[in-house]
Amino acid sequence: MSSSRLRSRTRRFERALWLVLGLVIAGSAWLFASSLGQTDGKAIRSLLEQPWFWRSAWLSVFTATITTLVAMLVGIPTAYALSRFRFRGRAAAQVLLDSVLVVPASTVGLVLMVAFQYPPVLALQDALGFRVVHSVASIVLAQLVLALAFGIQAWRAAFDSLNPRYEHVARSLGGSRLRTFFTVTIPLAKSGILAGIVLAWTRALAEFGAVLLLSGTFRMRDAAQFSGLSRWLGISNADVLSVGMWMEIEGGRTERGVALAFTLVLVAGLSVYLLHRLGDSRRSWVHS
Repeated sequence: MSSSRLRSRTRRFERALWLVLGLVIAGSAWLFASSLGQTDGKAIRSLLEQPWFWRSAWLSVFTATITTLVAMLVGIPTAYALSRFRFRGRAAAQVLLDSVLVVPASTVGLVLMVAFQYPPVLALQDALGFRVVHSVASIVLAQLVLALAFGIQAWRAAFDSLNPRYEHVARSLGGSRLRTFFTVTIPLAKSGILAGIVLAWTRALAEFGAVLLLSGTFRMRDAAQFSGLSRWLGISNADVLSVGMWMEIEGGRTERGVALAFTLVLVAGLSVYLLHRLGDSRRSWVHS
């Protein structure tokens, strides 16, 4: 094949790539821009004047943060073990953990609800005087399953990208596996770990289907149904933002529902920007 024909094919291929890229970007922009006409400044001001909105925002941030902390405590060691250990059933364990990513969130909520209504588990809850389903704790639990799955993916990728030689050298110098993990592995994987934290927190904040099925809605409940801790934290009679958006739309207040949707889009956009910055800093560190 002549060089001129090869260059011609290359140019056609590049133009096709630019066309596809332009269509995807234009479609993504239209997806959000087309909803701008469904809300206005009046609806946004009305939303900001609602006391439940600020309680919902606080509840969303509070539960997403607790969920992320639990996911870190469980997910980082799990991701490290999957990255460094070779054991029988490892592939099955990875498939099981990864399958959560493709299961509908509503299915996760339904399975959790059935699990906590299982007679032995229900009897234990009654003995403790506490029901998980339809409680604030159930929000954290519903968020945790999916946030943990996303976090493990990011943390395992961070550990996989590290050269084990650094850990071997540290251990050959007398460091224990635990000491090496905290003084060598964690600092080297810092950018990837932070990216996993941001990803887990954002996924927890945005969760809807699992939370709705396992927790229901709180805004219309009697305040007496909430524990003293919930009232002290200021999160009684409030729903997480994603559920609040659904309630506004179901109640015919579409303008305020769309305003809530754009609030979540803004938070997601900022999180994705932070993820890209972390990725850029990690690449610059690697190539420096």
